[in-house]
Amino acid sequence: MRTNKLLGVSRERMETLGFIVELLILTTIFFTPIVCAYKNYGFVKLSLVSAPIISFMLIVSAYWPHFFTDVRLDFMGFHFDGMSDVERVQNVAPEMREEATKLYWSNMGIGWPMKAIIGMVILLPYPLVVWLFGLGYKKVKNKFSAKNT
Repeated sequence: MRTNKLLGVSRERMETLGFIVELLILTTIFFTPIVCAYKNYGFVKLSLVSAPIISFMLIVSAYWPHFFTDVRLDFMGFHFDGMSDVERVQNVAPEMREEATKLYWSNMGIGWPMKAIIGMVILLPYPLVVWLFGLGYKKVKNKFSAKNT
């Protein structure tokens, strides 16, 4: 039977780690097309650079919650092969059993591949939008700089 003496500290660290990873993923998804547009990439080059990075990050962001939940449950001593909730939380500290059961059932629903597909349908046009805004910004900037000279 596992002992969970340092679980309070590791739980806080695990939550902090989860937040940092999610923030890194979202930052990468958001800023990749912006950096490419800032470097004056054409539409094709911007798409070829940012689409694979965004796709990879979407796959990671869809899989991360499932993986992270499994890691947290494993640290709690959760028995994944149990036939009932009582058998699954048998090795979990009594004060953590309710949280472990909630974490286990939170993984149910649509799977991470479907979440990744939905995210790609929504976010893959994002580089086009950034490129169009960059193009519009350059035209407005050139128009105002031509008037001032």
